[in-house]
Amino acid sequence: MRRYYFHFEGNRPHTDETGEFLEDDEAAWAAALRLVRDVENGLRPGENWTLRVVSEDTPVYILRVMTKRYR
Repeated sequence: MRRYYFHFEGNRPHTDETGEFLEDDEAAWAAALRLVRDVENGLRPGENWTLRVVSEDTPVYILRVMTKRYR
């Protein structure tokens, strides 16, 4: 098992210093999607954020959410 870290960047940054031991990259992807669903309700128009999934100092996935209000 590898340790994966989930770092948020944007209006409310969060550095994951604990990480989570997961089976593989696919399990890390599933965990990232759960995190995105957990924070999506706090997203406001005009905010942007990035979730970086890292293992052993190597990026595994980057998820970016960008919002824009036109009216």
